Amino acid sequence: MRLTLKSYFKVLKVTGKENIPNDGPIIFVANHPSTLMDPVVIGAIVRPQLYFLAAAEFMGKGIVTWLMQKLFNMIPIYRPNTLPDKSAKNGDVFEKCFTHLSNNGSILIFPEGSSITEKKLRPLKTGVARIAFGAEKRHDVQVQIIPIGLNYSDPHSFQSELYVRIGKPILTLDIDSLQLEDEFEKAKALTQIIEDRLKENLIHLEDEKLEALFEKVRRVSAHELRVSNDQKLGLEDKFKLDQEIQDGMAYYANKHPEVLEIITRNLDNYIRRSDFYGVSDSTISRGVGQISWYDYMRIILGIPVFVFGFLANSLPYYATIWIFRRFKIDPSFHGSIGMSIGMVLYLIWYIGWGVYASSFIGYWWFGFLLISVVYLAGRFTLKYLSLIFQMRQQGKLNRLLRKDRNVLKALFEERNEIIREIVMYSEKYKSELEQMNAV
Repeated sequence: MRLTLKSYFKVLKVTGKENIPNDGPIIFVANHPSTLMDPVVIGAIVRPQLYFLAAAEFMGKGIVTWLMQKLFNMIPIYRPNTLPDKSAKNGDVFEKCFTHLSNNGSILIFPEGSSITEKKLRPLKTGVARIAFGAEKRHDVQVQIIPIGLNYSDPHSFQSELYVRIGKPILTLDIDSLQLEDEFEKAKALTQIIEDRLKENLIHLEDEKLEALFEKVRRVSAHELRVSNDQKLGLEDKFKLDQEIQDGMAYYANKHPEVLEIITRNLDNYIRRSDFYGVSDSTISRGVGQISWYDYMRIILGIPVFVFGFLANSLPYYATIWIFRRFKIDPSFHGSIGMSIGMVLYLIWYIGWGVYASSFIGYWWFGFLLISVVYLAGRFTLKYLSLIFQMRQQGKLNRLLRKDRNVLKALFEERNEIIREIVMYSEKYKSELEQMNAV
């Protein structure tokens, strides 16, 4: 599964693994932007074997439900808004969780209660806190709650990026200073701490308008920083930049909404013009330049490996696309279903290569070697195609320069003005924040 995830995502970065305790009981909590992808990702990353709460309506009936529980360690939860007639069964669900935690087990819970693809943490249910308090009260154990932020560039697209940020443990003791006696108030207080700690590890934007503007600002800002630092930003660096953008936008949305209107208008005009001429912002940020001989040599010398990698991996790739398009799938399942189909088809395909090669040559190790070569050639093919795309974009920019220098100059000036605006308002935000903190 880890190998599949590395192949599905262009970049997969995990930080904070040192915050995961060596022993249970542990409750992992995470945001839930992608229905099936999220538990798969977390299950492949964390060390303990995970049991996780899943909506009962997604677990089928009869033998299917039994398999889900036995093979995939799912614990069905009956949501009142979807299965109101069965919500009384949740008492038994909690008892199972208490027992599992008392045996130093680990449980994964998505406390938002549902999955929606957005850069926003929705209000959390109090179930995590109630389970933690219940396990401690029934079995005298100290439950540790680990927040996990899942930061996808796009959870439903192949070769997208994912940054997983694991926070420090939260204990029920963290609310002792509040001296609360009421069980409901204690659950609410602990839930608020969990919500705050989750927000520290992910990007949280209050509405769709801010999210749309955020994507435009971060794209321009990330490209600008990469160029000025002469290096490619890692996902951790991007996340820190994203948090700065998130905090600044939240501040201006509350204090000076007219600033966001100005930036939105200027960005929309710039993006519309760059799209019209078919050049990306990343290409414009690098500026006009000749494609290096090194890149030409990489393309020429890589042709044999590319052809082999493409031919050796194209059948399961296009079969995955064909099967995926044959069924009507809810958008929230696109990434996970596509990855699952691809994983099965590629596994069958690679095993077929290995068995055939081993039987033909007569040595088992040759089949294993061929599988490794085919897989690595497929990874090379993806990078090769990415390099071709970059060179084509650079070629478009150079042709635009020869065709109409004034148009290209206007694009550069427009972009530079937007960068100056973003930097100016960013510095103004930081200055005003320092003044507020000093008071």
